[in-house]
Amino acid sequence: MAERDEVAENQLLTYARELNRVFRSERALAAELDETTRRLRAANLAAVRTLALVVGARDEAARSHLQRTVDLALRLTDRIDPLLARDGTLGCAFLLHDIGEMAIPEAILHKPGPLTPDEWEVMRTHPEIGARILADMEFLGDAVEIVRSHHERWSGDGYPEGLEGEDIPLGARIFSVCDAFDAMTSERPYRGALPFEHAVEEILTGSGSQFDPEVVKAFADLATDLPTLRPGLRPRDRSTGEDEAPAGI
Repeated sequence: MAERDEVAENQLLTYARELNRVFRSERALAAELDETTRRLRAANLAAVRTLALVVGARDEAARSHLQRTVDLALRLTDRIDPLLARDGTLGCAFLLHDIGEMAIPEAILHKPGPLTPDEWEVMRTHPEIGARILADMEFLGDAVEIVRSHHERWSGDGYPEGLEGEDIPLGARIFSVCDAFDAMTSERPYRGALPFEHAVEEILTGSGSQFDPEVVKAFADLATDLPTLRPGLRPRDRSTGEDEAPAGI
């Protein structure tokens, strides 16, 4: 009996040592996979940044607009849906939203004035082109649909597909508000920057037509912090009722 017990105990010890060896091996493999995943993710994000730089390389103003809009959109997303804000692909979508403009002729893209109807037809192709460019980057996931949908309108009057309401991805609904606000408060070759209060009023006016009402409500709450976050915003001179000169953007 004692001999049988000793054999069983030895077998259990051998089994325990084997389990421990397998556990250590699996743990090492898991750590290796985590490191590989981290490096792959870093490489993917570097590729996204490079693409974004390529899109903005032709225009310093475009690069500045892109960075401000991405920062604001991520901040607003964090207020609306913190879980979505932690999705790394969301920032990729914001950075690459206009990548389709690479296919738009310079004469249209940088025209110093209103576009003709035919030129607008060309310009409106850029979201679909952008989505096609990014379609094979599987790591971007739903970000591709944000790129495709960032010019859709809550009312269904946007493009390229005329999506309406909550059929538009939330990320695209958030980004469209921030994109419009920064565009209005930035200098353009054909007009000056709108004052801060005027731009906020325009966003509020677009609630329920161009923009998601809930996103506009969250933006209005955030707007009180914007002059501090972006000192270059142009305020009204409250003593005269006139717009102050731009402080530089």
